[in-house]
Amino acid sequence: MSDPLDDAMAELRREYLVEAPARLAELRKDLQALRAGEADATQSLASRFHRLGGSGGSYGYPEISEIAKGAESYLRQADLPDPEIVADHLSELVDRLATVFDAAGREIGLPSGGTTEFGWRALVIGPDSQFRKEVTSGLNEQGFLTRTDVETGEPREVKLTERPDLVVLIDETGRPDPFGTASAWSSAGPVRPRSIVLIGRTDEVDRVRALACGIDAIIPRDRAVVDLASYAKTLARIGSPPPRVLLVEADPVQAEQIEKWLEQANARVTHCADGDAAREALIRESPDLILADTRLPRLDGLSLARLVRQDSRFGLTPIIFITSQDTVADQIEAISAGADHFLSEPVDRELLTHLVINRAERGRRLREMVHRDGLTGLLNHATLMAELEHTVEFARRHGESFAFLMIDVDHFKRINDRYGHLAGDQVLLHIARVFQTTARASDLIGRYGGEEFGVVLRRTDSAGAAVLSQKLRHALQTQPAQLPTGETIPVKVCMGIATYPADAESAGELVHLADVALYRAKSAGRDRVEFTGPTPALPK
Repeated sequence: MSDPLDDAMAELRREYLVEAPARLAELRKDLQALRAGEADATQSLASRFHRLGGSGGSYGYPEISEIAKGAESYLRQADLPDPEIVADHLSELVDRLATVFDAAGREIGLPSGGTTEFGWRALVIGPDSQFRKEVTSGLNEQGFLTRTDVETGEPREVKLTERPDLVVLIDETGRPDPFGTASAWSSAGPVRPRSIVLIGRTDEVDRVRALACGIDAIIPRDRAVVDLASYAKTLARIGSPPPRVLLVEADPVQAEQIEKWLEQANARVTHCADGDAAREALIRESPDLILADTRLPRLDGLSLARLVRQDSRFGLTPIIFITSQDTVADQIEAISAGADHFLSEPVDRELLTHLVINRAERGRRLREMVHRDGLTGLLNHATLMAELEHTVEFARRHGESFAFLMIDVDHFKRINDRYGHLAGDQVLLHIARVFQTTARASDLIGRYGGEEFGVVLRRTDSAGAAVLSQKLRHALQTQPAQLPTGETIPVKVCMGIATYPADAESAGELVHLADVALYRAKSAGRDRVEFTGPTPALPK
């Protein structure tokens, strides 16, 4: 017969270890805050290590106390080295703590990896409804600390230690455009979530636009609760969005084997038995990598690759061929068709999984670099113009109006000449952040080029554009750029505005007319707004 005191102590130790992943997650977030220069990160870390140092020995784990007390003592030094060195040292100690917790968990029979999800944060953005409650409940069941909001605040104002690991956007009819919200979160620097998920009707989602805005996954509304729970569990386990692989393989035995290997490596696999099915899947899917056999019925692998490369959405998507014909001539033909790599049969499991996972991750990051301006994090020129084209098509189908703003910084050359080009870059970055915090979540902001910016204002007319233009100018007036020396630089801008369909019905003509209006504003004087059509009453 067991001793009641021993049973009680065992249960307490079990509860203590179940909470371990939350403690480790908070320590790691504080380390990120320390690297980012947050003022209170050191004190927060010292407090967390202090609590661990006291609790470890109390529950029968003296090694936990020893490591934690050593970390606290290190942080209490009068002269700490550079924060990066401190963070590197403490990161090693946190890894040691994780090893001790894992070993202790195995000793008392906790399932391997069974508590790794605990302590992760999720933010669900959407209207207050029963559906949102179901989504939130599903995330809570996976161990996420979930909060909800109807609209998102300014992501850059979120503390690094409170950053959501997962942002879920619920796309509802009549709600603000979720792409603007996704864009704001994906360009939020250190507080960017590990993953951004959109829940909506997959047949209505523009997947090119979703990629450009930083959305990592699109989940159908009718499968949201089940698929999101699975996605969240994988995210918590591996720490980044699972790569999406389109497998095109006619042999069912080989397809099943490859699919099993990749799913064990935490990839999400969509299988098609032939090229025609793959083309249909690509209408709905935006995979991170295409893995295809060269021998396919009806539409062979090389022909599929050529068709894929003609689609602008997949110009950067890696394509790997599985082939039994690997002569130099065969490889040259495949490269000409758009292939990036070859795997000869019989396929080696370790090589396949490492190649697919690494190429998919690299492709995802490359696409993000292609769509974003390197300095400001805003949409770059090409993506902004593609977004404008999309907005024209959407407005035409749905009978909506919108406005396009061209914005130019007054006398920017003088800033560069007086303070230097590095200061000029800091001013542009400051302007970008002011625009992001002032504009609506649904507005799309891009760097048009140099010191010029472009803004697409969905669902508005010239009067609405006048209101926002005034808000942007006022925000810049009240928030001057500040140099590291403490010196402030006043920033003023000129704006040119054109609206759809009142002024023009094509993207090219809107840009031209907004540019003409901007030229008139600059010619008239500093800090001016000009409209292509009749000027609405500007708010005072």
